[in-house]
Amino acid sequence: MLSRLFKNRAQTTRIAYERTGEGIPGLPRGLFTINPDGSDCRQIRDSGESPKWSPDGQWISFVEKTEDNGWLHSVFVMRPDGKSERRLTFHHDVTATPGAWSPDSKSLGYSLWLWQEKKYELCVVDIATAQWKHLLKSECEIYPVWSPSNKIIFRQYGESGGSRLFEVDPDGKSLQPCSMFHPGDDEPVWAFDGRQLVCGSDDGMVVMKADGSDRRVVRSPRNAIQWAMSPDGQSVVYSSSRESLNSGLEVFIVDLKDETKRRLVFNPMKGDKEVDSRCVSWSPWL
Repeated sequence: MLSRLFKNRAQTTRIAYERTGEGIPGLPRGLFTINPDGSDCRQIRDSGESPKWSPDGQWISFVEKTEDNGWLHSVFVMRPDGKSERRLTFHHDVTATPGAWSPDSKSLGYSLWLWQEKKYELCVVDIATAQWKHLLKSECEIYPVWSPSNKIIFRQYGESGGSRLFEVDPDGKSLQPCSMFHPGDDEPVWAFDGRQLVCGSDDGMVVMKADGSDRRVVRSPRNAIQWAMSPDGQSVVYSSSRESLNSGLEVFIVDLKDETKRRLVFNPMKGDKEVDSRCVSWSPWL
């Protein structure tokens, strides 16, 4: 009996996403979660952007514009039902990028655009205390992700003008190119078990094992702009506006075995009004 209950529990997973755009009746904006089969869509917040599940499934991080920050983005966390919201960053007149969860779900990496210095600053904030620390600065954009191997990874441009992914320790030391990725790779997202990942590349969406082996291009998605891998590593959820005519950004799931795909979130245009669903994040087993 206990094993059956545990198995049923392990089957549960959800996808978070944001919906933006013009107001269309029946399509409210904000942050949502939905079952991978398209059922039980819930609006958990009527504002906010870029929701991201924590590896332990206990939190969703997001960014939102705040008045005391000059209506620029600050970093928040909340429970998966939208409750117990807490603001984590309190910078002034400096926008913060969406957070990247540490493997232990205790910290978030993010960056600031320092407009006076014309540089990006990579930072880490503690979830429990909201204490933040500086790691490094760069003239290139920093949109960090945090790998299961406890490295913070972000794209930088070299002297030749091409981009590649770099990695740094959470204390800001040992900055170096991340050798498992190819030049042009971007936005890697790992499955929560750490065994596989999906990323963008010059050739399109790529999936591979965590050590960089078994790399292959997934041809089915058309111009995906954001993605996340299912906990079992068998599917990828992504956002795209190229899968159908007369729609905004919609959410799709592609099966990695046969590359069949299905639409998860529909956003048909109503006249000249367009709604976008994007910034997808797939939860761990809940």
